[in-house]
Amino acid sequence: MKRPYLVAAILLALLTSVLAFSVLEIGGEDALTRYQHGLPLRVGYALEAPFVMLDADGDVTGEASEVLRHVLHTLGLERVVWLHSDFGSLIRELESGRIDIIAAGMFVTAERRERVLFSRPTALIRPGLLVRRGNPFNLLSLADFSSQSGARLAVIDGSIEQQQAHAAGVPERRLKFFPDEVSAMAAIRAGQADGLLLSAVSLRYLIDRNGAEAFELVAAQTEQAPGAPAFAFRRQDSRLHEQVDQALASFIGSAEHLQLVEKFGFVASDLPSATEESER
Repeated sequence: MKRPYLVAAILLALLTSVLAFSVLEIGGEDALTRYQHGLPLRVGYALEAPFVMLDADGDVTGEASEVLRHVLHTLGLERVVWLHSDFGSLIRELESGRIDIIAAGMFVTAERRERVLFSRPTALIRPGLLVRRGNPFNLLSLADFSSQSGARLAVIDGSIEQQQAHAAGVPERRLKFFPDEVSAMAAIRAGQADGLLLSAVSLRYLIDRNGAEAFELVAAQTEQAPGAPAFAFRRQDSRLHEQVDQALASFIGSAEHLQLVEKFGFVASDLPSATEESER
């Protein structure tokens, strides 16, 4: 009488092991394979206008998100969920498997390329410096934050601008770190910081919509080459990376591309040529 129960128990254990192995296999596969199993692509973003922001309905919009939506639609990849994170945490979230793509206006750098795969750039971005209207400290360059006694520079934690400030020799004591541009602008308005280093296109957008009476934009005098924001992928997701990059090749720099992003403050000179590729 015990033998049938023993056989059933063995079969149940084997079935459980097979199911568990299948789940592990799906979890360990690349993003496209998981998509084929019915799971959505997970896009990580951080709020930095005009690359990524929320519209009046709370939906994700902006240059990076709209370009990615267009490309994924072209590829027939329609199941997408958007997951918010602080900018400085996005690469860790990608590496941990919580997200599959970063769409956040993240600049391509040699350091980041050691950890992720970048698409070709979607824009060419020059730095700008936001200051209080009237520019009371006469801040025109990063060097001024070293020479002007007490001048404090706001940067987004983990951003390329943070690296630029360090490279320019801005003392650590003069730097103030913020998770996003909204909190940084609030600090400048409150007198807790004196300038915000960010992309000029971002600052133009923010000043036009949130603070023309309180802030002004000055061209940050720097020897840095224009930044190249791009989408980022896990290194094992080479198939997804290649498909997105190929779709971008015929779109970047086109009239359709400009029409899609000009409402976010981008002009033709902010866009790469259609044949320009990210450094790999």
